[in-house]
Amino acid sequence: MTGQIVKRGDSTWYIRIFLGRDANGKRKYFNKTIHGTKKDAQKFLTAKTREKDLGIFIEATTLTLNEYLDRWLESAVKPRVSRRTAEGYAGLLNRYVKESLGQRKLENVQTLDIQKVYAEMQARGLSARIVRHTHSTLHNVLRQAVKWNLLNKNAAEFVELPKVLYKERRVLSPEESLAFLATANEMPNGLIFEFALLSGMRPEEYLA
Repeated sequence: MTGQIVKRGDSTWYIRIFLGRDANGKRKYFNKTIHGTKKDAQKFLTAKTREKDLGIFIEATTLTLNEYLDRWLESAVKPRVSRRTAEGYAGLLNRYVKESLGQRKLENVQTLDIQKVYAEMQARGLSARIVRHTHSTLHNVLRQAVKWNLLNKNAAEFVELPKVLYKERRVLSPEESLAFLATANEMPNGLIFEFALLSGMRPEEYLA
């Protein structure tokens, strides 16, 4: 038998599934308490047994999100990115994620929880761009948890994100362009501005 149901009280059932043996030959089990009817318990057992047969069963983790975030930074981020980039990831998670969701178990973080965090960020006046940067980081965090077989799915995958409003740039008229070039010609570094205008460079490119 790979799984069994044991009655533990009124509307309480104990599920036990045999997972095999560890490297020392010790038997391993997955245990779960279900509240509801025996039919609910049987439904859960059937689903988990099927996952086990298909090779997609994931044993529940006791990690909190905070604990997992720290391990993610140490194991998946710091070895492959610059120190500045790693500190940027940590900063976003510390400011906007850890306080709200950090004490939850990793497996219990739901899409609605993440959506609420983003809504609270916007309510505090934070821009859509900051929300999206935070989401990108958290999405990567949970995607890695899926790869490491700690989660079945990435809850951040299904969140609705705010739109970034882009300001329309005003284009200089031919007369304004000529006046700009005439003024730039009299400046010590005017050649840079002349090149920027004629080439269509963005400000961040010539100010970098």
